[in-house]
Amino acid sequence: MNKSVVLGWVIPGLAALAVAGVLLAWQWPAPDAGEGVAQSGLDDKAAKTTADLVAIRAVRTDARTLRVTLDIAGDWHVNANPASLDFLIPTVLSADTDAGAAVPLTVDYPAGRDIDSGLGDAPWRVYDDGSVITATLPEASATEPLSVAVQVQACHDSGRCLTPDTVRAQADAP
Repeated sequence: MNKSVVLGWVIPGLAALAVAGVLLAWQWPAPDAGEGVAQSGLDDKAAKTTADLVAIRAVRTDARTLRVTLDIAGDWHVNANPASLDFLIPTVLSADTDAGAAVPLTVDYPAGRDIDSGLGDAPWRVYDDGSVITATLPEASATEPLSVAVQVQACHDSGRCLTPDTVRAQADAP
């Protein structure tokens, strides 16, 4: 290669790239000490599925009442039931006996809270950490342990949503 081309173009070009890289690194904001760590201790950025951020606790308060508490990490929420818009995935509670038979439930979903969708339409209803869903069980399942499932989709308050998932818990007979 011609010495004048190397001295005239290649070396200054490489120097410009190096300077641009240093300036970019210098301008990049440093993360906050707690950034990405939800209150539950989970790393939000490492979360791949809704089940990484949402768990449930299911308790039979009496023979015919099921109480399910949503444990949701940090600044995350799940959609209420009914969902505010057709394309949103609502939270849905279901239960099966240990034999796998579906248990018909009369579910009382909480109202939830409103959030601004940022799309200019009406606010969306969501459930936060600690939201409680109650259900009435039929007389026939009053003495059976239940496998409880809740279909949910975790969304961060900033708008990032993960794929929906079904989280499960066992509810022993009272």
